[in-house]
Amino acid sequence: MSDSTPIQNQMARTQESMAKRQTFELRKLNQKLENEVNEVRDKNEKEVAKIKKDYEVEISKEKTESEMKLTKVRNSYAKKIEEETQRFEKLIQDLKQSQADRLNETKMSNEMQVATQEMKHKEYLEKARQKFEEEKAKLES
Repeated sequence: MSDSTPIQNQMARTQESMAKRQTFELRKLNQKLENEVNEVRDKNEKEVAKIKKDYEVEISKEKTESEMKLTKVRNSYAKKIEEETQRFEKLIQDLKQSQADRLNETKMSNEMQVATQEMKHKEYLEKARQKFEEEKAKLES
């Protein structure tokens, strides 16, 4: 039995040594995997940060372009509104002038008609007076 104890002791030491070696290798492998996971996580976080930054830059660029386009459209419409307002005011002014001219023309025409009618009345009255005077003169003579 004395031979079995040193063999058993050596086997136990070998097993213990193998167990330690396996534990060491597992720790080493675990550390290596942790390092790889951390590297991948860091790489992914950097990539996500880059994508976020690119996205924000693109959004900002689009927003700026949209605001510029909107300002351009607003200015264009403001200019068109101003032009149309001026055109409308000129049209109103022309219509008022045209109306005033027509009114003056109508007044002048009416005044001429009244004057003509008055003249006709005066002529008629003068003829009637002359006729009356002639008749009166005939009757008196």
